[in-house]
Amino acid sequence: MKSSWCPAVLVLVLVAVPLSAQDTSIPRLPGGRITNAGVARANRAVDSVFIARTLPADTIEIGDFAGYLIARLGVPPFSDSLNFAVTADTLRARITGRLMDFPVEARSELGPIFTFIDSTSVFTIDVSMPQHSDRLMLFRLERATIRGIPIPDMLLDPALTEYARRYPVLAGGGRELLVEMPPGATARLVTNGVAIYLPVKH
Repeated sequence: MKSSWCPAVLVLVLVAVPLSAQDTSIPRLPGGRITNAGVARANRAVDSVFIARTLPADTIEIGDFAGYLIARLGVPPFSDSLNFAVTADTLRARITGRLMDFPVEARSELGPIFTFIDSTSVFTIDVSMPQHSDRLMLFRLERATIRGIPIPDMLLDPALTEYARRYPVLAGGGRELLVEMPPGATARLVTNGVAIYLPVKH
């Protein structure tokens, strides 16, 4: 599956740098994980439905799918101990974590967001999927919050602009991601997953 990135994904922003090992003593948040093994699982599912066409449909766990999208940007392999949790319902995918879970490199790039906030504060990134047919999946960053309070655009936009510069496939100021699908294919968010479909021709 070829991707032309324009995401709505600070998700991608959050892990768009090499990640150092995280403190495994920190309690794990509920939800799917972004792991290298998950990238491989998602890649096999996408290949089976959209490329080899050995299956008409499959459902990819949302953490696996998030990792798959990030890997397609060309981001270096990330630490499997990353303590971000990924969940989804039929309307939004959400990434949740703590500011302390960010690697040092990302903290420096997102400096204004970290300056006056306790590192144990919980952030959430909401991503919608407003388009899921006509050969395209569109993912859009709807909001990013810390302690339930939206991060002001004046703090968020510089980081998104930098990542859009670094990864030219991102568009919409770094807030949108388009993923191309084969003709006739569809995809949709489901509970904690992304369901992909492409009827097998007989």
